[in-house]
Parts: sequence; structure tokens; C-alpha cells
Amino acid sequence: MTKLDEKCTLIKECVMKMAKRVEDMYALSLEIIETGNTETALKVIEMDSFVNSAEEEINDLAIEALCLLSPVASDLRKVISAIKIASDLERIGDYAKSIAGFVVRNGKLDPELALKAKDLGDAFLTMIDHAMDSYNKSDAVWAMSIPEEDLQIDRIYDEIVKYLQAKIKKQEVSDDIIPVLGMLRNLKRAGEHTKNICEHTIFEVKGQHIEFN
Repeated sequence: MTKLDEKCTLIKECVMKMAKRVEDMYALSLEIIETGNTETALKVIEMDSFVNSAEEEINDLAIEALCLLSPVASDLRKVISAIKIASDLERIGDYAKSIAGFVVRNGKLDPELALKAKDLGDAFLTMIDHAMDSYNKSDAVWAMSIPEEDLQIDRIYDEIVKYLQAKIKKQEVSDDIIPVLGMLRNLKRAGEHTKNICEHTIFEVKGQHIEFN
């Protein structure tokens, strides 16, 4: 294995570790939506700093690969894709941090809404797990199919919106409806960034630029 191969392998390992931390943040965020545990919410917020540091480490490794090791086209794609995936993971981490911040400010959701939010979050966690596995395995074929999973996230989110609209009509919802929707929209946006990760994986493997709507 050449020094460049070793560097690219290290970069991918760092990206996968970063993704694991982000997934852990979301798993905890789904938990605190149900429990309202402020201590755990603060832990999620603290974890975001580690995600940010991971992105900086990946960028530093990428600069070393680009500047010192004279990579060829396929290696360039690996490095560029890692930088872009790290950027999307950082944004996804920010959304998890926002969910935790909501819980700190507003407490837990009511049980029925928390259950629906958990369904939304579980759909996202499944999607990002698949996306990162396809990246780790450099499986462009699988990466092509994963964005379809975002339809499930959209469907659950739309159901939640309808559920809240019905409660508004019955005057059964409090004034914090907008913050609640904003918090849940973070999970929807996380799915959109996961589609980006699939795009980057396909670019790395095939050199093709594909945009999923």
C-alpha cells in the first residue's frame, strides 16, 4: 500500500467515525424527545464539538493528500468526496444539536407526538446507516437506491404536519407549535443531506455528478 493509499484509508476511517458520532447524537436526541432529560440533551450539545473537530481533522488530512502526495483522478475523487461528506455530516450534527436545544428550552413532546417523532427519526437513522455503509464499501449501485428511503421520511413528516393541523383545528395545541415543527423539520433536512452523501459516494466511485431531488 502506497502512502497515498494509506492516507485515503485514514480519511475514510475518520469519516466513518464522524458518521458514527453523528448517528449517536441522533439516537440520543430521539430519546430525549420522549424523556425530556436535560442532562442527556446537554450531552448531545457537547458532542457537536467533537463532530466539528472531526470535520477539521478530515479537512487537514485531505489537504495533506492533495498538496503532498500528488493524487491521480480516482484518488482526487476519494479526497473530494470525503470533504463533502464531512461537510454534510457536520450539518446533520447541527440539526441534532438543535433538537437537543429544543428539549432544553421546551421539555419533552407529548407522548403521541413523541412516538411519531421517533418513527421519523428511526427512518432517518436507517437511511444514514445505509448511506454510510454504501460509502464505506464504495458501492455506487446501492448509493443510487438509498435516496428513495427519503420518501419515507417525507411521508412521516407530512403525517405529523396533518396531525398537528388537526389539533390546531380542535384548539388542542399550545402556542409552541412553530418551534415543534421547526425541531421536527431538522429530521427532514437531515434526510436531504443524507441524499447528498449518496451523491458524493457515486461521484467517488464512478466520477459521475448526480443530483437527487
